[in-house]
Order: sequence, then structure tokens, then C-alpha cells
Amino acid sequence: MVELDQALEEWLKTVQEIGDLSLAEQSRITEAGAEVFKDELAKATKEKHYSNHKNPKYGHMADSLSVQKTGVDGRKNGKSTVGWKNRFHAQNARRLNDGTKKYKADHFVTKVQNDSTVQKKVLLAEKAEYDKIIRKKGAK
Repeated sequence: MVELDQALEEWLKTVQEIGDLSLAEQSRITEAGAEVFKDELAKATKEKHYSNHKNPKYGHMADSLSVQKTGVDGRKNGKSTVGWKNRFHAQNARRLNDGTKKYKADHFVTKVQNDSTVQKKVLLAEKAEYDKIIRKKGAK
């Protein structure tokens, strides 16, 4: 018969093995949340700053958001980052969000970041991906 302390030690070891996520698994989780955030930010950008200007090379700022599976510094650390592919779009978004002498700030990016509904959607997407990973590892 197994002693209680042995059974608890085995259970703890199992939990630690299942809960120990690799960088690739962490990246999959944060990427799921980043995709949701990207969609919400694109929606907000279209609502506030979409124009009829058709740039054949770069397209519109709202349509050029992307997700990268690295931190902002480019290192693979399990994080995902949402931003604009084109640096000109990124600069315009910063000016519109923060304001300048010529532009009044509307904080459209900051509002999406701080919106509790968006945060909840991001967390639910990350949780769904986390649950898939945990199920694959054998937890119930």
C-alpha cells in the first residue's frame, strides 16, 4: 500500500511536469491572445481612422497589423507582440494615439489595451489554448 506522503509526492511531480510549459507552448498561448487583440485593434483603427486613401504599396494602417511570436526586442521568450508591419503606419498610429501639436490625441490604441471586454477576450483565447496544451500533456 502506498503511503500518503508518497502519493502526494507522485501527484506533485505529475502536476509539475504538466504545468511546466516550454517556450514554444508559452508562445502558442500568447499568440492566441495576440490574434484576438490584433482583431480588436484593427476594428478600433477602422472605426476611428479608416479613410478612402488607397496606397498601392502599403495599404491602410488598419489592414497592416501583424502578430510576431517574440517580444518587442525580437527575442523568443514565450511572448507575442502585436504591431504594424510598416514603420510609417506605426508612426502614424503613435501620433494619432498620443497626439502632437497638429493632432489631438484620441488614445485609440490605449483604449483597446485598457478595455476590460478586450482583456477578457484575450484571456479566454489564451485559456482555450492553454487547456488544449494541458489536455495534450495528459491532464484531465
